[in-house]
Parts: sequence; structure tokens; C-alpha cells
Amino acid sequence: MKPRISEKTKNCSFNELLVKQAPFGLALIEASGRWLLVNPAFTRITGYSAEDIPDGKAWFEKAFADPEKRAEFLSLWLLDRKKGEAMDRVLEIVGRDGQKKWVQATSAFLPDGLTVFSVHDISDKKLIESAREEAENYYRALLEATPDMVVVTDSGGFITYASESATRFLGYDSSEELIGRNNQDLFAPEDLEKIRQLGPLLAQQGFLGPFIAKVLKKTGEQRIVEINSSLVRISGEAVSYIGIMIDITDRLKLENELRQALIEKEILIREVHHRVKNNLQLIQSLLRLQSQYHTSPEVRAALKDSLSRVKSIALIYEGLLRSNRVDRINLDRYLERIVSQAGSLYRQEGREIQIVTDLDEVQVDLAEAHPCGLIASELVSNSIKHAFKERRQGTIRVSLKKTNGRQVVLSVSDDGQGLPENLDPTVSTSFGWQIVNDLTKQLRGTLSWKSDRGTEVTVTFTP
Repeated sequence: MKPRISEKTKNCSFNELLVKQAPFGLALIEASGRWLLVNPAFTRITGYSAEDIPDGKAWFEKAFADPEKRAEFLSLWLLDRKKGEAMDRVLEIVGRDGQKKWVQATSAFLPDGLTVFSVHDISDKKLIESAREEAENYYRALLEATPDMVVVTDSGGFITYASESATRFLGYDSSEELIGRNNQDLFAPEDLEKIRQLGPLLAQQGFLGPFIAKVLKKTGEQRIVEINSSLVRISGEAVSYIGIMIDITDRLKLENELRQALIEKEILIREVHHRVKNNLQLIQSLLRLQSQYHTSPEVRAALKDSLSRVKSIALIYEGLLRSNRVDRINLDRYLERIVSQAGSLYRQEGREIQIVTDLDEVQVDLAEAHPCGLIASELVSNSIKHAFKERRQGTIRVSLKKTNGRQVVLSVSDDGQGLPENLDPTVSTSFGWQIVNDLTKQLRGTLSWKSDRGTEVTVTFTP
């Protein structure tokens, strides 16, 4: 017959098993300070067995090598014992192998004077917390170093962080005044609806910006900022929003002032152009009147040439007054009008001279438009006057091409009788050729020609 095992014996065996198998360290200490037992987990965590630490004093001296830390813990432990309360303490101890470990220690004081001392190894947890704290300090220092203003909110829009630059910009003494407030409190009332509409878009895209909004300083002053905002997700869940702001109030003010100055300048330039055009029209009228009082064909021809040149210049200012810009002109449209004007001015009855144009779209400034127009007018009028003396019909071709990216080629050709033999336009004493040469030099261009079954004169330059 098997002996009966009492309930007391069963309980003792069960408790002993619990102590041995517990994942955390346990030590039973008498009121005198003698250590009665330690479980395997305690030995595994600290490296000490019951034989290594016959009393509490010996263990404290080994676990707390620093006398100040040891004295601090002992005073806390005695205070807890006096109160009879079980208190959790986070301690850094030295194991038997000399390695430091972080433990969470609890002392439970029993009525019979015994103390149950437990330790949990939290070294890995402290390591993770330390790494996280270092990362937070690093990124916080990075955010504080940037001149841009940074505000971080939780998923509900409540501020959890405001950089020093953002705090100063908004007029607050400390970021604590901003933390906990809703970010919408920072925006001007007229922009609140826009900010609310941007919220779902930011949640969908994860990033938004730059967008412009008005913010309110602590004093109520409004400033205009440019904002870039990002959504931070962890495990797919939105946890916070980061907003980076740049104050652009002064920049926008300066831009508006410059824009207004440009408008005023454009008005002034257009007024100058208008007056120049009117003066040129007056000169044209004087040249027409002057030609009517002369019977000499040579004088009248010279006056007509002068009139053509003045008209060519006047056409630029007429074009500028119609254009959206006051500093550049479409050379192709300008040449089209010059060619038409020359054809009308030098038209002779009984002769059919056809002028064909092939003009690429080219924009030039005034310094280039003037010489180009005068060159084209001079060459077209020369062809009309001299290329078809013995013919009633002929064709003049005016071409404007843009090559090699920037280079512009202007050519005027005809199918007339060609240039006189041994004529070199670059050294000719003719007033017309002198004008063409001087204007080509003004363009920093090159002049070339050929006379074979007609004449072709080409001016090449780079705007």
C-alpha cells in the first residue's frame, strides 16, 4: 500500500517547482540578511549561486561596485522594508563575469520577516530604449539645426513637437506652449477650409507640397509660409504628420514690388516707343513733302530710299506696341511687313515683280532687329530697282532660317541679271552696299554673295 502524501507536502513540492522553473530570478532572504536560497534563473541572470552570496551585504558589494550607487540602493531598500511595500526598482548591476546588466528588481516583505527578492533581466529592453533615445536625440538635433521650421503632429493633428525655429517664428517662448494644440489653430481663418481639404489628399498621397498658407503668430500677426508636409506610417498605420515651413512673406512682398516696378517700366517704355513711332511718321511726312518739291530724278530716288529706311525702322516700333513684350520682336513677322512695304514703295507700272518669302520663326532683341530690317529693305529695294531693268517680270526670294541651334541666316535672292562683273559688295563705294556692310558688322555677322543666274546675298549671325 502506497503512503499517502499530505496536502502540505504537495503544496511545498509545487511551490518548489514554481521557484525552480520561474523565468525570473528569485532569492529568499532572512531578516538577519542571510540568503536562504536562489533559483536557477537568479544564477543565470546574475551569475551568482547561494554559495557565492551567503548574505545580502556580500551580494550588494559585488552587484554594486560603485559605493555611491550601492549606498543609494540600500537606503531605498531599507525605506521600502520599513514601509513594508513591494516596490519596483530599475537597477544596473554587475554580474559575476564583470558584465553590467539592467534588471527590474522587486522586494516583497513577508510578515514572518522573510524577504522575497526578484530580478527580471531587462538589458535588451534598455538597449532598445537607449538606441531609440539616441536616434530621437539625433533627429531632434538635426531638426533643430535646420533653419526651416518643423512641426510634428499626431494622427489627430495635435502638435507633439515644434522646433526652436518654429517656436520663435510663431512668437512663443517655449515649444511647450504649442505642444497639445491642434495644428489648425496656427492657420488664418480664411485658409482653414483649404487646409481641411488638403488633409484627405495628404493621407492618400503621403506627401503634399509645396503649398502656400497664412499662419497666425501669438500676437495675431499674419505671415505667409510655404509648406511641405509628409505622412509617417508605421506598420501601415498613420501615426504622425511632419510639416516643414518657410517664411516667404518678405519674398512675396519683394516679388510684388518688382512686378509693379516692371509694369511701370513697361508702361514707360511703351510710351517711349509710341513717341518714337510718331516722330518717325513725322519724318516720313517731311520726306514725302520734300520729294514733291524736287524734279531731279536722282534727288527724288534718294529721298525715296531714305523714306524706305525710315519706314523700316518705324515698323519695329509699330510691332512692339502690338506685342506683349517690349524688348524682343518676332523677326519673321517684321521682315514680312518690310518686304511688303518695299514691294509697294518701288512698284512700277507694267512690271510684275513677285516677292516670295520663306521665314522661320525667330525672336531677336531691338539691337538686332534694326540692322536686320534695314539690310532686308536695302537688298529687296536694290533687286527691284536694278535686277530686272530689261525685263517686265521677275522673282525675289527672301529667306530666314535658324540653323545649328542659334545661328540665323538671312538671304535675299533674285533671278535677274546678276551683279556687275568685278563688283565686290564688301568694298563697294555704293551707299546701299556700305549700309549693308556696316549693319552686318553691327550684327557681328558675315556677308557672302554669289551672282549666277541672278544674285543671292546672305547675312549670317548669332543672336
